[in-house]
Amino acid sequence: MSEEVAIRLPEPADAENLLALLDRLQQESDTFSLADADDPVSAAQEADQLNQIAGSPRHLLLVASLGKTLLGVCSIAPTPQGNVGELGIAVEKKYWHMGIGTALVDEALYWAQTASDLQAVGLIVQTRNVAAMKLYQKLGFTRTTTPPTKVTDDDGERVTAVEMVYQLAAD
Repeated sequence: MSEEVAIRLPEPADAENLLALLDRLQQESDTFSLADADDPVSAAQEADQLNQIAGSPRHLLLVASLGKTLLGVCSIAPTPQGNVGELGIAVEKKYWHMGIGTALVDEALYWAQTASDLQAVGLIVQTRNVAAMKLYQKLGFTRTTTPPTKVTDDDGERVTAVEMVYQLAAD
């Protein structure tokens, strides 16, 4: 019997594997980058951060795993507005088009709806990433009225991106 992909909260013991996944994702995608790429995080620091995130009503981190192998990650982090969380997601290329990204985002939105104190979840997506835009629309995200913007990809190229938002129902 083959193993199933699990969508779950990472545990402190996952810290080293999570850091390795983040490094692989950054190398294979120009839409994913680490905020502190110049200041590496140790496995112990990552484990501590995982503990802190676990107790927060405005932070979420999920992983997709196949056994002990981590193959995708999804996060929600508060924006300066405070009541809006920014969604981030990345799945290793060899696992694309298998429903893993959809499952991660769907689970993150369920958490945002039922366990967070956020009012909305937003993201910025490159317009050339058609598959991602379709995924977000399918899950209920809508484009905001904010005009498209230019973002710089990893190659230094300026590309068009749009803001999308998922409104959470009020209690």
